[in-house]
Amino acid sequence: MFRFLRIRPLILALGGLLAFTVLACDREVAQESQPTAQPAIEVTAEPTVEPVAAAGPPIYQMGIFAEPISRNFWNYYGGPAGSVWTGYVLAGWSTSLYGYSDQRFEWVPVAAADFPTDLKKETVGGTEFWTTEVTIKTGLVWSDGEEITAEDFVFTVNTVMDLELGSNWASAVDPAFVDRVEAIDSHVLKIFFKATDDEGNPQTPGLSVWQFGLGFMPILPEHYWAPVVEEAKQAGDGAQQIEALFAHVPEGEPTAGGFTFSKWEPGAFFENKTSPDFFDKGTIVTLYENGAITESNERHGYAAGYYGEPQGDTVLEYEVGPHVDSEIFSIYGNQDAAVLALTNGDIDFVFNPLGLEKGFQDRIMAADDVQIITNPDNGMFYMGFNVRKPPMSIPEFRQAVATVIDKEFVAQTILQGAAIPMYSLVPEGNTAWHNPNVSKFGQGLSRGERVQQAVELLKSAGFTYEQEPQVGEDGSFVAMPGQGLKMPDGSDVPPLELIAPSAGYDPLRATFAIWIERWLNDLGIPIRANLLGFNLIVDKLFSDTVARDLDLWILGWSLNLFPDYLEAFFHSRNAPENQEGGNNWGGYANPAYDDLSFKLLSETTIEGAKETVFRLQEFLADDLPYVPLFTIPKLDSYRPSRVEFPYTSVLGGLEGQSGMQQVVLVK
Repeated sequence: MFRFLRIRPLILALGGLLAFTVLACDREVAQESQPTAQPAIEVTAEPTVEPVAAAGPPIYQMGIFAEPISRNFWNYYGGPAGSVWTGYVLAGWSTSLYGYSDQRFEWVPVAAADFPTDLKKETVGGTEFWTTEVTIKTGLVWSDGEEITAEDFVFTVNTVMDLELGSNWASAVDPAFVDRVEAIDSHVLKIFFKATDDEGNPQTPGLSVWQFGLGFMPILPEHYWAPVVEEAKQAGDGAQQIEALFAHVPEGEPTAGGFTFSKWEPGAFFENKTSPDFFDKGTIVTLYENGAITESNERHGYAAGYYGEPQGDTVLEYEVGPHVDSEIFSIYGNQDAAVLALTNGDIDFVFNPLGLEKGFQDRIMAADDVQIITNPDNGMFYMGFNVRKPPMSIPEFRQAVATVIDKEFVAQTILQGAAIPMYSLVPEGNTAWHNPNVSKFGQGLSRGERVQQAVELLKSAGFTYEQEPQVGEDGSFVAMPGQGLKMPDGSDVPPLELIAPSAGYDPLRATFAIWIERWLNDLGIPIRANLLGFNLIVDKLFSDTVARDLDLWILGWSLNLFPDYLEAFFHSRNAPENQEGGNNWGGYANPAYDDLSFKLLSETTIEGAKETVFRLQEFLADDLPYVPLFTIPKLDSYRPSRVEFPYTSVLGGLEGQSGMQQVVLVK
């Protein structure tokens, strides 16, 4: 089983499957409900360079084109450091009780020795709880040789609850459900979930809360972090305590994922070195035709199997590493520079969560010894509204905006197929959870029809014009933009700002932003696209003044498979004003949606969860706190003469597996 931590939604480098990697995790337990991996399409420039032996111990050379924000894992998982770029460099550091199997994404033990006991009702001190127990593997150690125990898990949960950490932490340790965790002994955990909500109504911890929530929480070492946390608790109020914890720069921090920190030269490179005590090094993982999985490690005398007795052909087998002495993430200023480094042979693999324009694809395909692998992606790029203030607070305004955005024109004509239009907030690649039958404002309409329909939507909500927009005779363009657009209360629609990544960072989203500015101005909406560096956008979204200063923004999420992010992104409890570090930046608050999305958290079956997820997608496609813009085909580029992966066909691609740092072979 792949040992790096698959986290929940993280802000996509273009702006995260936050992949937070918040709760956008695939958390299916039932095999028949797992999304089927699509076959990879290999586009190969015929290699002309012969493989050569590396001089000295092998080093995995990777390229990224934005600076990581922090190496503090608390900050990464729950604060403004939660970017996909930070996630790549920290991917080999952590562990969790459970994770995903390779390719098929079954729920499998990682630090846990086996699956948990069944949830059962138990009354303690007159209060009823749902409880379960988990045994942790013996012999697991941190990189400094200290054993990983149940106390580490308890410490991590208690820190999240004591400091009221938000974002991914609050999703993993959901305070509405998690009461406490206890260490029965050094390797046995007991987990107590609340059996009733705050109003006394019965509730059950569903897949989102337990299997793909708390079970996926990263475990951090108590013996290193406990003094840091205690010092942070002396910093002042709650926000100041969190800030103090996030600001800590870890030196000598022990890790659990096969790699430890070595060196970071900002603007140049980030380096990790291999941990010699990594428990899973040498583990043989085998997947069988009938769905069974086995893993064994002769060094520890360890063997385990899941999902039945092995039968039929072996469909995948590999040995867990790391198989390298170290890994280096070279930091480039933009996508162009990173692609150049790859084609020049300076790096072996380039992380590219943003998609590739055709020009970049052509350059890579023309290079010697470079290969492109294509997979379906599980990420989305979107435009969000700050619905706390008008006109964004008015549903018909949001619907009118969605109507005039011609996603097909930008994706297919301007970007030449580098993007795939999106209407649902679950990507098509996540076939098990995607609902194709949602409202699709504007799809198939001409420019004139889009404008006419948008004007009617605005007028139905009480907006008025001094002069409505005039469409050209052939209906293909706006001959005269709308003038004097006023809101239902008679006041002018104020000048609005749309923030989006710059063209140097992500030409796809920058292109969408420019066209959206044009189309909304045609409609009479005074808006300006402000193209910024990615980290500047993150700063604005995590600002204390986000509720006041934010209008519209374009970013992206790298999503996990089980779509409980539909609750994490849009339930009102996750707005920053209600939860420190909450990811509902737009402040969306709809009581009907709150009730429906919170219901998802108590769904204990795949069938029940799927029904709710489909209804949530329909709700959001009508109410539009986000306008989904596009997803991308996942294109991974690497040098086959230097690196070999155990497999290349997987939802989210090699980038979604963080470059397979623990299993890649470097020649």
